[in-house]
Amino acid sequence: MNKSGLLGMKLHQTLSFHPLLMHIPKTEAVFWPGCALMNLDPALLEKTLSVLKRKEPDIRLAAGCCGQPTFFLFPEKEKKRREKLLRLLKEQGVKRIYTACPNCTVQLKNLDGFEILPIWPVLSDCLTASDLKETSGTFLWHDPCPTRKDQRQQEAARKLLALSGCQCQEPEHTGPETRCCGNFHMMRATDPEKSETIRKRRLAEFPKDLTIVSNCEGCLTAFGSEGRNVLHLLELLFGASKARGWKNRIKTTLRTKTGII
Repeated sequence: MNKSGLLGMKLHQTLSFHPLLMHIPKTEAVFWPGCALMNLDPALLEKTLSVLKRKEPDIRLAAGCCGQPTFFLFPEKEKKRREKLLRLLKEQGVKRIYTACPNCTVQLKNLDGFEILPIWPVLSDCLTASDLKETSGTFLWHDPCPTRKDQRQQEAARKLLALSGCQCQEPEHTGPETRCCGNFHMMRATDPEKSETIRKRRLAEFPKDLTIVSNCEGCLTAFGSEGRNVLHLLELLFGASKARGWKNRIKTTLRTKTGII
């Protein structure tokens, strides 16, 4: 176990489940960006929400953590945190959760009583050319491994890539044969040496001159740690985030609490 990584994730999960950084709005449908994606500019999430409203007019953004790091790293705390999340969702009358993070999608499906809907098929159906930020160039697409068996999500992502007008290459192992970024089940904290081996094996398939695009911020963080240029799919569509970090997450949470979002 990597002590530094473990301590960092312990603090992350403690803060993530603190009332200051959790807000579930009272509505039947919520947009669930997930912890990592909330580190991006709030404007990106607000733009995404505005498109989702074309399908779900009353949808609102939920600031919360799915609890996956706790599930794999701190099992002694998992039951209490899962019950807290479940209680908050039920108290607010949530029935449908639109997820951006593939790991949140998997984790939230463990909660009974909710329909879990990845946002990518919805965006691919609802986006118009006027929504998009003009972007040019050639990029490299990476399918996150939680979507390996989800053909609908993969097809939606490629439709969005085509709508962006950019050229996108794919590595040797892609789609149903995609390879892991090295953080499967929080491996960067539990077995950093194995994680590094898996990550570098994946990166060996990527041309070094191309920016890596994915719809998993966790994968992009892993690749970015190796000095690679990365871009989230939402950034490709709506414009690059000016910064990444807790400051953005706190700002987005406050905006949800005050009803701005």
